Amino acid sequence: MRNKSTLRKLFLGIIGCSMISVSAKAQDAVAPSPFKVTADIVSSYVWRGVLSTATPTPNIQPTISYTKGGLELGAWGSSDFNGGYKEVDLYASYTVKQLKFTVTDYDWNFKTRYFNYKKKETDHILEGSIAYSGPEAFPISIAANVMFAGADKKYDTNLNAINPDKQAYSTYIELGYAFKNFSPFLGITPSDGYYGDGYGGVRGLGVVNLGINVTKSLKITNDYSLPLKATLGFNPQKQDVYLVFGITL
Repeated sequence: MRNKSTLRKLFLGIIGCSMISVSAKAQDAVAPSPFKVTADIVSSYVWRGVLSTATPTPNIQPTISYTKGGLELGAWGSSDFNGGYKEVDLYASYTVKQLKFTVTDYDWNFKTRYFNYKKKETDHILEGSIAYSGPEAFPISIAANVMFAGADKKYDTNLNAINPDKQAYSTYIELGYAFKNFSPFLGITPSDGYYGDGYGGVRGLGVVNLGINVTKSLKITNDYSLPLKATLGFNPQKQDVYLVFGITL
C-alpha cells in the first residue's frame, strides 16, 4: 500500500509540474525570456553508455539556462530519489551556424569542498566539446568530447592504480542521425579512460554506446503535449545493456 501511495503521489506531482509548465509556456508566448527552466525525470541515469549511479534508480534532472544570441550559459544537475547521488554541472556553449562549442565543469563526486580546484585533489572534471548538427534535409550529428583537466586521471599499470599526476584525457565521440520519432546513435572511445569498462580496463578503440532514442508526445491540453522518450542502449565493451524511460517537464 505504501508503494502504491508513493507512486500515486509521484504521478500527481508529474501532472502538477506539467500544468505549471503549461502555464509557463503560455507566459513565454506573451513575453519571451532568455532564461529557460526544464526538468527530466528518468527511470535510471545512464550517461554515454555508463550507469552513473551505484544502482539503477530514478533520477530528476533539472536544467537552468540563459541564452543570448549564440551564447548559452547553464547548469544541469541530477539527483536520485533516495538522496544517495548528486551531480551539478556548469556549462558555457556558443553556436555558430551548425557548429556548437561547449566547455563543461562536471562534479559528481563531492568528496572535497566544491571550490577546491587543486590538480591532485579536485572532484571537478573539465571537458571541451565540438558538435555538428546537419541540416533538416540530412539531420546527421557528430560530437567529440575530451576531458582535459581535473579528476579524470590516468590508470598506471606500473602502480596498479590511478596516477594523480597524469590526465587520462577520456574521449567520447558520438555519431547520430535524427529520423522523425527515433534517432540511432553510435558512441566510441579511442583509448582507456572513463568510458567503456572504466579506468584501467579494456585498452584501445572500442564501441561503448550503441542504441536508439525514441520520442513521443502525450497530449495534455490543446496547447501543450508532454514529451516522452525512451532509450535502448548497449555497451559492447562492457557487455552491458540498458533501457531508460524519461519525461521532460
